[in-house]
Amino acid sequence: MSSLNIDPRYLANLLSIAKHGSFNRAAAARGMSQPALSNSIAQLERRLGVLVLDRSRSGSQLNEFGKILVRTAAVIDAVLQQAIDEVRLKRMGVEGPLLVGVVPSLAIKFMPDVMAALLKQHASLSITLVEGLDDHLLPALLSGELDLVVGPLAGIFPAPPEIIEDVLFEDPFSIGVGPHHPLRNRRSLTLAELRDAPWILPLASNSYRRHIEALFMTEGIPWPDNCVHTSSLSLVESILAQSDRVTMITQMQATMQNTWSIRSIPLKGGGKRIIGIKWRKAGALSALAARFVQIAHEVARSGTLVGKSSRAKREPVARS
Repeated sequence: MSSLNIDPRYLANLLSIAKHGSFNRAAAARGMSQPALSNSIAQLERRLGVLVLDRSRSGSQLNEFGKILVRTAAVIDAVLQQAIDEVRLKRMGVEGPLLVGVVPSLAIKFMPDVMAALLKQHASLSITLVEGLDDHLLPALLSGELDLVVGPLAGIFPAPPEIIEDVLFEDPFSIGVGPHHPLRNRRSLTLAELRDAPWILPLASNSYRRHIEALFMTEGIPWPDNCVHTSSLSLVESILAQSDRVTMITQMQATMQNTWSIRSIPLKGGGKRIIGIKWRKAGALSALAARFVQIAHEVARSGTLVGKSSRAKREPVARS
């Protein structure tokens, strides 16, 4: 079956309708007449053989086909804008732009090391670093708002098919306690021993929380009722330092000796999370993005972090 050829302008017109909420406002934003805009959508529907808008007296709404096209159109729009920015910066002798999302647990130690190495090699570059929970960063990556995301990989939770996951290192779980906690000198702990302990655990809606929930379920331990929930690393440290609560941390967090005063105790059967970089399969990484990925691997292999996963299968990095 031959592939469909769709005029990109039709997708841009549909995206404008989705953004502005009406044909009239979308037509004005696109600098065209409303009949011309309507005709382009009609041609798009004829080409695809499906309707992309549900029309009624009250107006037009995107249907399931239209939402698929708008999602793709938004990525195309973001990528085109980035290409324009890249050309503009290149003329000025600046590498970029590069937009990178990073989870909080890597923003204190790992990401600064990567950036230090990158900045030594590139005196002039344009990089935007966005800190956030991975469940917020992934949609931004899919929509083209971010080029790369550094954080936990999908693991037991499958990644979207349009995403490449590149493994950097393993990050085992352990129990974190304050410097004066009664358990601070224990060589190891189990979740069963902490069944009735007061906890500090992350908020829902991120992969870190889901990993911890899976550990509790595997051990048959109910989720703690006596629990403070926060995803703020600074709050976790402050509360642990002044209480007998316990938390779940990873080896990555335990290496932050210059910042954290938390004692790390190995957790029997605690498992690990896999840290890596994600990017979209569609298109090729820019030269700066590819260099960022390479440096991230060099930092991960430097010996200051947990060892690289032996079961990792690294995808080839495409360079522009």
